Amino acid sequence: MKHWQIRAAKADGSIEELSITADDEISAAKQIRARGFTPLSIRAGSKPRQKKIRGASTAATRLIREISTLIAAGLPVEKALASLAKFSDKSLTGTIAADLLKDIRAGNSLSQAFAKLPDFFPPPFAQIAEAGEASSSLPEALADMADWRERQEKFEAEMRGSLLYPVILLVFSTLAVIGILVFIVPIFEQIFVDMQTTPPAFTELVFATSHNLVLWGPGMIVGVIVVFLIIRWWLRRPNSGFTLYRILHNSSVSRKIVQSLLAAKFCRILAVLLQNGLSAAPAFRLASASLTDLFARQQLQNALEEVRRGRSLPEQISKAAVLPPLASEILRIGEETGDLAPAAKRLAQMYEEQLQRNTKQIMKIAEPLLIGFVGLVIGAIILSIMLAMISINQIEY
Repeated sequence: MKHWQIRAAKADGSIEELSITADDEISAAKQIRARGFTPLSIRAGSKPRQKKIRGASTAATRLIREISTLIAAGLPVEKALASLAKFSDKSLTGTIAADLLKDIRAGNSLSQAFAKLPDFFPPPFAQIAEAGEASSSLPEALADMADWRERQEKFEAEMRGSLLYPVILLVFSTLAVIGILVFIVPIFEQIFVDMQTTPPAFTELVFATSHNLVLWGPGMIVGVIVVFLIIRWWLRRPNSGFTLYRILHNSSVSRKIVQSLLAAKFCRILAVLLQNGLSAAPAFRLASASLTDLFARQQLQNALEEVRRGRSLPEQISKAAVLPPLASEILRIGEETGDLAPAAKRLAQMYEEQLQRNTKQIMKIAEPLLIGFVGLVIGAIILSIMLAMISINQIEY
């Protein structure tokens, strides 16, 4: 996948600079035309880094839900957005509503307005809205999008919450151990130095650890910072994301986890797309285009290219080998029986629940193990100090 800088003309004649990701120049031009623009010039270039807008996902989800409710109540899109822009005042939701309202009054549809705000409405939001507009079921399509977004945010929040406590425990425990070794242990070591006596072997080992930590600690910190900066620099390179995901997919350790996460997101988006009137091939294309897993996205898009040449869609999805075998098989059966949307929805729910359950089980095991390990380390340090104190009392004067 390459980044392309495109200069394109809008329907009103104005010129806009766009940056998109595509395999080649032809694919980039197709994406631009799909958004309603006319490409004037296309050149390869790096994608400009944009500052992430805090709360963008939550604000957009809330706005979609409110638009759906107002349209379902009988208001046209323009009046619904005008009400939201007015009553949301200067909040982020109100700002997004005002931007959408401006595009609607310029003659664009809601789906086209979504496409112009990719930071808030990434693919496939515009496509789902377009399907809802075409089938006269826009409120239902927006409600489906809001349900999916809320479910995704809840799932990600639960995953982060499950990992937060062990990470905090590990950080503070590590700081506590380092503090004891750097500030407390040297005091006892100095006592033995002043008395010119040899401490017990175990205590001497702790003293050596403390001494090395004080001596090499600054260098270790610098090393960690350097490694962090190198990794950060590498991740910013154009193909680093693709390489990283390819490694994760090919590793026997991470493959199952990565594929389960991918299946949960892919199947959930696929179900929403299919429920709103898209056929199988376009739904697969849009669902794969919305993935952040660059390796899986390319594999699935290559599979769809083979489908355009007359190959079987389920067979090519299976050959892509980025989804769990069970997911590929159920999707194949769902397409053959005409039950693809419910099958994708069931798969998404199954993998989401499986990931949540496995994460909680791992944390239940990891937390006591971590607490026990930290307790053993601190206990060993305290034991060494006690042995040192006992040896001091046994010294004959």
